[in-house]
Amino acid sequence: MFEAWRAQYMFVNLLLGIGNDLLGDDGVGPFIAEKLRGADWQVINAGIVPENFISPIRKLKPDRIIIVDAVHMNLDPGSIRIIPHGAIRDLGIGTHQLPMTFFIEQCAIIAPVIFIGIQPGCLDPDTQLSPPVAGAASELLNLLREHNYEELSVLID
Repeated sequence: MFEAWRAQYMFVNLLLGIGNDLLGDDGVGPFIAEKLRGADWQVINAGIVPENFISPIRKLKPDRIIIVDAVHMNLDPGSIRIIPHGAIRDLGIGTHQLPMTFFIEQCAIIAPVIFIGIQPGCLDPDTQLSPPVAGAASELLNLLREHNYEELSVLID
């Protein structure tokens, strides 16, 4: 009986890519969102206004929400870390309209949230992802496709 029920249940992973793709490495979140389309993920390219997607996220009813954004963590460009909720305030994340902490708190009401940051290198207008960030994006895409993203290091204060 349990196996029959389990076969009907589809685990929904949602990835939100956040950032401004007109500012070089700040566009790594949207880049990953676009490249992950077609995999076994629901994907939203939230750009610079992730708060506009809270209602669509509620409608999707995901089991887990993964958020990817460029984050200044004082690490080498391309470094990838899972960022604990408490560290978000300290990092001052935000090219966004509302504080990232508020957005994540709203998402956490819906489903567990894992916030993944990638250290940007170049944020110049009208540039592509820098080589270290493009490499990190490729690495993260592989982990996401294999559902091994929890292997990532956690940012430690």
